[in-house]
Amino acid sequence: MLTVHGLRVRVFIGLCCGVLACSSEKGESSETAPQETEGATEGASEGATEGSPTETGEEPTAGETEGALPAACAEVDPAVSADFEVAIDGDAGTHEIDWPCTVDAVATEGNKSVTSLTCDEGGTPRAVTLSLPVAPEGEVAWAVGASVQLNSGSQDLDVTWEKWIELRGADDALLAAGVAPRNGELPAGLFAPIVIEPVTACGPAGFDLEVSSFQLDFTLADQTLSVFSGHRGELVAGAGESFAVNVDTAQYNECCHSEEIFALLLRRVKTE
Repeated sequence: MLTVHGLRVRVFIGLCCGVLACSSEKGESSETAPQETEGATEGASEGATEGSPTETGEEPTAGETEGALPAACAEVDPAVSADFEVAIDGDAGTHEIDWPCTVDAVATEGNKSVTSLTCDEGGTPRAVTLSLPVAPEGEVAWAVGASVQLNSGSQDLDVTWEKWIELRGADDALLAAGVAPRNGELPAGLFAPIVIEPVTACGPAGFDLEVSSFQLDFTLADQTLSVFSGHRGELVAGAGESFAVNVDTAQYNECCHSEEIFALLLRRVKTE
C-alpha cells in the first residue's frame, strides 16, 4: 500500500506541475501582448502628434517657420557703415546738444564726408565737426553758409556706448539722422518724415532664440524701401536728391530677453 500511495502522490504532483507549467506558459504569452500593443500605441501617438499644430497658441520655435527665409537674412555687405562722429571743439566724447549752427565747410577726407560748423550754445560760439561715411550715391546735400539745427548725443552707459545724430535744415527738412548703436526701440521722431518699421522676417522672436536680422521698412510718402541688417539702399528725397540708407546692424533676440539693437544712418545726398 505504501508503494501504491507513493505512486499516487507522484502522479498527483506530476499532474499539478504539468497544469502549473501550462498555466505559466500561457501567462507569459498573455503578458507579452500588452507590451507589444503599448509600443505600437506610443509609436502611433508620436507619429500623429509630431509636426502637427498645437492648440496652446505658442509661437513656433526656430526652424518651424514656413517657407525659405530671405537670402538677405544671412548675407551682409562689409562696406556698409553707420560710423558717424560729432566732435565739439575737437572732443568727440560724451555730450548732448541741440544747437543752431552754420555750415563753414564741406570736404571729403578719405572715406569720410566732413562738415565743419559754427554752433551757438546760448550765445557762445562752438566749433563742431560732423564726420559721416561717404555715400556712393553722391555728396551731401547741404552747402557752405547753410543754417542747420544739430541734435547730437553720445552717452557712456557703462555696459554699452550709445550715440545719435539729427541734422535738419532751417525749414526742418531732414538732412541726416542715425543711431550707433541703439539698444531697444528706435527714437521716436528722429528720422521723421521717414517712418521705420522693424519686421521679424528672419525667424521667430522670443527668449533665448537665435539672433536674427530685422527687415527694416523705410516709408517716405508713397515709397517703401526694405533693408536688412548689413545692407544699404536709397530713397528718393526730391528732385536731384535722395536719402542714402546704411543699416549696419538691425537685429532681434539679442542677449537674453529678445532685445533689439540698431546701428543705422541716413543722409541726404545730391544725385545730379
